[in-house]
Amino acid sequence: MVHHDVFAPPAERVTSLHPRFLAECHSLLKPRADTHTSRLEALSAVLSSSSTDTDAKAVWLAEPGASAFYYTGAFSSSDWFLSERPFLIAISPSTNSSSSADILFLTPEFEKLRAQLLPLPQEVQARVRWVSWREHESPYLVLERALGHQTAIILDGRVREFVGAGVRSAFGYEVVRAGEGMKGDVQVLRERKDEREIGLLRCANQMTLHAIRKTRSRMRFGITESRTGEILRAEMRAVGLSGGDGLVLFGENAALPHGSGTDRKLTKMDMILIDAGGKWGGYVADITRTFALPKSQISNHHLRIWETVRRAQLAAHDRLLYPSHHASTNTSTLFSDLDIAARAVISHAYPTASPAEPFEPDYSVFTHRLGHGIGLEGHESPYVVQGPLGSGAVQPGHVFSLEPGVYLPRVDGEGEGEGEGVGVRLEDCFVVTDLGEGKLGGRWLSGPVRSWGEV
Repeated sequence: MVHHDVFAPPAERVTSLHPRFLAECHSLLKPRADTHTSRLEALSAVLSSSSTDTDAKAVWLAEPGASAFYYTGAFSSSDWFLSERPFLIAISPSTNSSSSADILFLTPEFEKLRAQLLPLPQEVQARVRWVSWREHESPYLVLERALGHQTAIILDGRVREFVGAGVRSAFGYEVVRAGEGMKGDVQVLRERKDEREIGLLRCANQMTLHAIRKTRSRMRFGITESRTGEILRAEMRAVGLSGGDGLVLFGENAALPHGSGTDRKLTKMDMILIDAGGKWGGYVADITRTFALPKSQISNHHLRIWETVRRAQLAAHDRLLYPSHHASTNTSTLFSDLDIAARAVISHAYPTASPAEPFEPDYSVFTHRLGHGIGLEGHESPYVVQGPLGSGAVQPGHVFSLEPGVYLPRVDGEGEGEGEGVGVRLEDCFVVTDLGEGKLGGRWLSGPVRSWGEV
């Protein structure tokens, strides 16, 4: 078996993030004064389009989480722990000509004061009405009395099933069913990011990449996956990221895309996979690197796998930015097109791999979709995948991951030959920009990495 030494050693001292960059990141933490007003106006416009009945209205309903934080500036999942007692946020077109949207917070009675102590942006506070329910009451009937007649209830996609069932029981199944057709229109409002959101995502990704580089500089042969994970989380905290976490997998363990770290020790024969992300201003990073330490002895076959994955990532990038090189130049680029482009590179490198059914995507060694949207949640729409979820057009403001991989697990103790018991994934997030005249541009929020000896 032929092996290759990695000649690009990690720096013992990783260059610090530039003070100007850090200052810019801190300046983005406070949103503009009109941020939530514009978001509420956009949501209200979608809700108003559902009915011509001036006495009835559509209402968007959510629990604390990413969407609630997006529209109100408060009640993220870290602000409010979800329990069996529903806390609901209802937003509807305003009946007041001076406001575009009304906000109702429904809280358990004994939690109302705690909820009111959470800071709200001034532009949001003026729109809020507080309603509470007592322990012996049905929160859903209290909500129904407070909101009155509705044409449709649009349940946020993260609303838990038992809460949705309670809402359907109180308002009527037909009212909630009427809102189902509007879910997509509401969902896309969060998909396309503004410049501040893109800036926060860039900060989160660059800080996460810095933490991965710092972690790599501290790794030595014999270190365990679990200890490396501890170092990674500490480095993310040190750079200022919140909620930082990561996946660390050595050698054959990386053949399971979402495996869990163990006390397996790093050897010279191993490649290292780190998948990590922390939050900055509530926005999430997602980066994966597969690399090797100096003096590693990585087989040429494994290095060819790495290069195949790198080419697959760039193929998706090129499919988006250079559509004239492809046959269907008179139509928009779809998210599914990107998955097709990346998957074709990997399938060509593994010609014996074939889909279970004709015309279906080949998941034999590249076992998952190409990517996902990212923002206040680590995985959110749009999704870079073939099929209905990937049927939308790529548009300016979309931010998503491009993360091809090749996974060759050992089976029943086999895998002594080349190419067995290895996993490679490369992941960077990409933001789409508008070049004018219908042309799309874009930029990476991290990467892409150029060599298997780098991160």
